[in-house]
Parts: sequence; structure tokens; C-alpha cells
Amino acid sequence: MYRAARWILSSLVTLVVLYVYFFIPLTGTRTLWDHTRRILGTQEARELGVDLRTAGDRVATKIRREVIPAVVSGFDGGVGATADSGTALRPR
Repeated sequence: MYRAARWILSSLVTLVVLYVYFFIPLTGTRTLWDHTRRILGTQEARELGVDLRTAGDRVATKIRREVIPAVVSGFDGGVGATADSGTALRPR
């Protein structure tokens, strides 16, 4: 019973927030959605998107080159080992 009431309340709050975001004008004639679209359409936001994509590509490349081969080979990076146990940071 409590779980169902909590789900219903959560759903109602979500619907109210979405309604306000898309349909209630904040400053005159523009809703939050309109403001979001205008902000994301600026040159600075586009440049940020390009920079984020470049950084993400670098991270993905590093993971493909370093992390995945280490995981496949069975190296756990010393997880669960202590420095004085003699097994830290040694491949299995």
C-alpha cells in the first residue's frame, strides 16, 4: 500500500515538473524549455559539445588500449590486496 502511494505521488510530482518545464512561461512568453533550447543553441554550447566529444573519444581510446586488455588478461589492479601482502599490483 505504502509503495503504491509513494509511486503515485512520485508520478504526480514528475508530471507537474514536466508540465511547468514545457508549458508555463517564466519570463513573459518563454518557458524553461524555450530557454534551454536557446542556451544550447549558442556558439559556446556548440564548442563545449565538440570539446566534450573530443575528451570522451580520448577516454574511450585509452580504455580500449589499456583497461580492456588488462581486464582480459586477468590483471585486477591489486583490488583486495594490501601493499604489505606481497601481492599488490601484481598480475595473477
